[in-house]
Amino acid sequence: MIYVRVENKKAVLIKMPPSKLDRYLNVLEVLVSGPKNIGHIERQANMEHQTLKRHLAFLISNGVIEKRKVSDKQIAYAINERGLSVFKTLRAHKYFEKLKNSLSIVEEAHEIASILSKHYRARKAE
Repeated sequence: MIYVRVENKKAVLIKMPPSKLDRYLNVLEVLVSGPKNIGHIERQANMEHQTLKRHLAFLISNGVIEKRKVSDKQIAYAINERGLSVFKTLRAHKYFEKLKNSLSIVEEAHEIASILSKHYRARKAE
C-alpha cells in the first residue's frame, strides 16, 4: 500500500510493507490457478522462504489450503473449497475498501470544486 505524506510542502510517497492479511491473500492468489511447490509460491508471492513457510502452516492449520505429496521428494500446496471462499471474500473486501477510499476522495473533490466555484462567482461579481 502506498501513502502520501506532506513534508516541507512536498508530497512524499511512502510504501508500507504488506500486512499479514495481504500476504495471505497473495499466497491464495498464487494457488487459485492450481497446486504449486514452495519455490513457485515464493517467486510469485515475492516472499522470503521462512515467512512463506509460516504463512503456509497458518493457512493449512485453518483449513484453507492443503499440503499434497506429489512424489517422494516433492510437495505441492493447493487451495481447497474453503480457501477459495476465503480468497473471494478477502478480494471482495479489498475491492470495497478501495472503492470506499475512492468515494471519499471524490466527495472531497466535489466539496473543493463547490468552494472554488463560489469563490470564482464572488470574484467575478466584484
